[in-house]
Amino acid sequence: MLGLDLVIAALVALLHKELLALSFDETYTTVANVPVGALSLLLIGLIALTVVMLMRVVGLILLIALLTIPAAIAGQFVRDMRAMMLLAGGLGMLFTTLGLWLSYTLNLTSGATIILVSAAAFLVSLGLRALTSRSVRATGEFGV
Repeated sequence: MLGLDLVIAALVALLHKELLALSFDETYTTVANVPVGALSLLLIGLIALTVVMLMRVVGLILLIALLTIPAAIAGQFVRDMRAMMLLAGGLGMLFTTLGLWLSYTLNLTSGATIILVSAAAFLVSLGLRALTSRSVRATGEFGV
């Protein structure tokens, strides 16, 4: 599984600009002379590999939560796509590691524990976001 993780991360790092262009504007990508068909198939294949690996870790039902929660947290604090991808990937690894450790320590099911850790972190991030936006409004920064 580590080998697949490394292959996926390497391909995303190498083709970051092309994948970003394809994700947002397929017409621009075509005009920029990027092989859209092959790149689309590669992107779908990478997503499929990621889903298969996550199914082995958390199961089918909890898969969507583990795909979306780290991205949602990263999207609250970062606007740059590359930084968002790195932060979401790091958060996913952190939640998985912490969830597996807690499930081993407390003798709980691993998939549910990973998602509970992710959900708790999401709630904390919502609180932090509310506090930071409230403090910005109170000080009058950014013309609010």
